[in-house]
Amino acid sequence: MNLSARGRSRIRGAAMWLLLLELRAPLITLIVTYAISVLGLVLIPGLTPAGSAYHLSFLDAFYLVSFTATTIGFGEIPYPFTSSQKLWMLFVMYSTVIAWLYSIGSILAVLSDPAFRHLRSYQRSVSRIHGIKYPYWVVCGYGAAGSQLIRFLDHSGVRCVMIDSNVNRADAARLSDLSYELDILVGDAAEPQTLVDAGVQRALCRGVLALTDQDQVNLTVSTNTRILAPRVPVYARSATDANTRNLRSFDTEIVVDPFRVAARSVTQLIQKPNAFALYHELVDPDLNQIEVVEIPSSGHWIICAAGRMSETMVEAFIREQIPFCLVSARAPGERGDWPWIQGIGTEAQTLREARISDAVGIIAGTNDDGDNLSILLTAQSENPNLVTVARRNRSTSEPVFGQGHFSFVLREGRIIAQEIYARITTPLLHQFLGQLEVMPEPLVNGVLKKLNTLLSGESPELAHFDFTLNDDEAPGVLPFLQAARAPKLGDLLVDPGLDYPSMPLICLLLVRLNGDLVPFPEDGIALEEGDRLLLWGAVGAHHRLHFLVRREDLFEAVLSARCAIDD
Repeated sequence: MNLSARGRSRIRGAAMWLLLLELRAPLITLIVTYAISVLGLVLIPGLTPAGSAYHLSFLDAFYLVSFTATTIGFGEIPYPFTSSQKLWMLFVMYSTVIAWLYSIGSILAVLSDPAFRHLRSYQRSVSRIHGIKYPYWVVCGYGAAGSQLIRFLDHSGVRCVMIDSNVNRADAARLSDLSYELDILVGDAAEPQTLVDAGVQRALCRGVLALTDQDQVNLTVSTNTRILAPRVPVYARSATDANTRNLRSFDTEIVVDPFRVAARSVTQLIQKPNAFALYHELVDPDLNQIEVVEIPSSGHWIICAAGRMSETMVEAFIREQIPFCLVSARAPGERGDWPWIQGIGTEAQTLREARISDAVGIIAGTNDDGDNLSILLTAQSENPNLVTVARRNRSTSEPVFGQGHFSFVLREGRIIAQEIYARITTPLLHQFLGQLEVMPEPLVNGVLKKLNTLLSGESPELAHFDFTLNDDEAPGVLPFLQAARAPKLGDLLVDPGLDYPSMPLICLLLVRLNGDLVPFPEDGIALEEGDRLLLWGAVGAHHRLHFLVRREDLFEAVLSARCAIDD
């Protein structure tokens, strides 16, 4: 018997044991009541119509007690009862009815007992999970990051199994608006058996996402998974450098530090607003357009934060040589030659000491949403032209932050979900995002303008996808790759309809078979067998592209038309 089958047997055994344990007294009461009732009817003699004595058999007595206890009442059989039998039957009637009422009440109490219901629910969940026929990811923790990521992955057709020890969060997960019924396991993700029950050892499990709010739990999940299922990749959330180093010491595939990702996002917003806008459109399925924030080229920033957010922001600003002033209640651990103002930032006087009137922007990054809103409102009253960056800590505050018209809102759950989503859904996307960080801003700006030109001023829903030039995905293109006039990238981006107009698509990244990366390749670059392409543009265009690359006759017509134009 394998581990998963043993686990299911263990759960069934636990539920049955709990049921029998609670019903022990009622069962004993019923058995004793029936035994005494049957024995009395067998021992007490009756009279036949002829006046002779008789005794009921055990079978007849049990039959008589049974239909009496169930209130069916077939009458006095086989002959009318004597006074002694009637007196005994009075005892039988009342005692058996009371025994059954007691037993039924006990059964109902057991069935409504939270522990029993949890076991039964857990058993059904495990059975459902081990009956899944499609690939899935195991998500540990249905907090802000877990819930957001599950929704993001559903947008790309990726299914999940969720583990959370909080019943309220599990109930919220059941009400989530997904395209499938989310399989939920209410249990402690740090327990190895819970991971086994969640199916981490199954061949269909594609990976484990440790996204709880506790670093120690995420660390335990990662170590347990590494031992239970070494082939399964683990993506983990980590809020401290020490925990990050620990996770990476045993080759955890991906470790996401929300504070460092937030600091990187803010510095990218300041220095490369076009790259920032492109990054967030690609990694966030909820975004449907490119919104570039205009950032003044000169001036200092005010950072109102404390703790780890303060440390990572200061470190990132120093590294990128962005002038700033830190506002915090406590002095920073390591002071440099940069200014520090003691305070929270909610008072106008504190912001004036940080030269708010001359500042370019302000970051409200404290641990309290109320303080962050107060900081930004006070700052805007002092300097209406500020670029405002807000940190939202609690998801319940979203209505306020969503309507605050801030330049950018740091949402920890969404930051983690975006980072992992980019790595799971499209393998080439993560490679491109790495290239995006070092690309010149004018180049990114030119690509965005090119897409806007292709869209002709319209604002369709945008999406990205990848495909490979091979027999499976592009059989219509391969025969022409060795021709005298080899196909170029631009030949793929042509609508096979009337007059062959350009499709609203841009190639973000081309990866050669030897591993060479070509970000933002030109339309004139020659194609080779095995090339992998990451494309981005209007939703629906990828259907036209797939239609083109699978039809040899269509692609030949496109090549002929473009050759005629070139000639």
